[in-house]
Formats: sequence, C-alpha cells, structure tokens
Amino acid sequence: MKAGQPAGPLRLGTIKDMAEIVIRPALQKDFEVLWDFLAIAAYEPDAASAKAVPIVADHLAGWQRAGDFGFIAEQGGAAIGAAWARQFSPLEQPAFYLDERTPEISIAVKAHARGRGLGQRLLQAMLFEAARRGVRLCLNVRHDNPALRLYERMGFRVLPDRIIPNRVGGRSIGMVSG
Repeated sequence: MKAGQPAGPLRLGTIKDMAEIVIRPALQKDFEVLWDFLAIAAYEPDAASAKAVPIVADHLAGWQRAGDFGFIAEQGGAAIGAAWARQFSPLEQPAFYLDERTPEISIAVKAHARGRGLGQRLLQAMLFEAARRGVRLCLNVRHDNPALRLYERMGFRVLPDRIIPNRVGGRSIGMVSG
C-alpha cells in the first residue's frame, strides 16, 4: 500500500444487535453522503443547512484535497456512519487549528446506529490511518456531547487553552490524539 492511500475496507462482525458492518475508505463519490454526516456532526437539520454555515462547510469544501482521508460505515449497502479528516491551514482561520501535521476530524453516526460501538470503530480506523500517515488528529466537541467520553477513552486529551465558546452559545472542547 502506498503512503497517502487509505487502507481497504474493514469488515466487522456483529456489533451488538447490528448485522455485518463494513467500514471502507471514503472516496470522492461519497461527497454528498459526507454532507449528510457533517449535518449530523454539526447539529444541523440537513446538508443544505450545513452548507450554509461557513465554519461548518469548511470541513468538506473541496473534498478530497491533499491530506483529506476518511471512512464510511455501511450496513446492507447504506451509509450509517462516517469519519473524515481535514488538514486546515492557519490562513483558512478554522475554529480549531493545531498545526500543519494534525488534521481535524469530523465524525457522525446516524441516530438508529448509535450506542453500539460504531463510533469507536470509525475512530479506530481514523487513528490507524493517521498513524500510518505519521500524523496526529484533533477535534472539537461540544461540552455536553456524550462522545466526549469516547474520545477520552480512545486517547484524546483535552487542551485546556482550546475550550472556547461555540456558535450556539455553549462551549467547544479542543482535543488532540496521542
């Protein structure tokens, strides 16, 4: 496998009561599907709403540029979860930027598939791919998002100087892997 190329599909056995889940690399053809998951991750009602918020839309605009990578989780051929990384530059003025070797990830799972380990599996795939590429990962999460505990279990640590007010009046917590 060449550097910069994502690993092939991962087949996962049953996750609790879910039939077989396939986690495969996200491709250019998944662009519209990723918008649906960005809407979920950003607490927007739909993809059109996510596209209308610049700080949200920046996480997918121009997908699949150099350094972008991600995974789609499918069950029965339908996408039920996604995670992807975007390497921002400081000139883009993202809400959360660490450095040029730490892309920011977005992750979302459809409501009916939550609580069954799928987010953890997607995050494992992202961490594996990041390690293969020799980069760390960062993210920001709302202070009241239950996924915060998952990120901590998976080795992300809170960056105290990156706890900031978010666009909806709460707090977003910046975290980094490793």
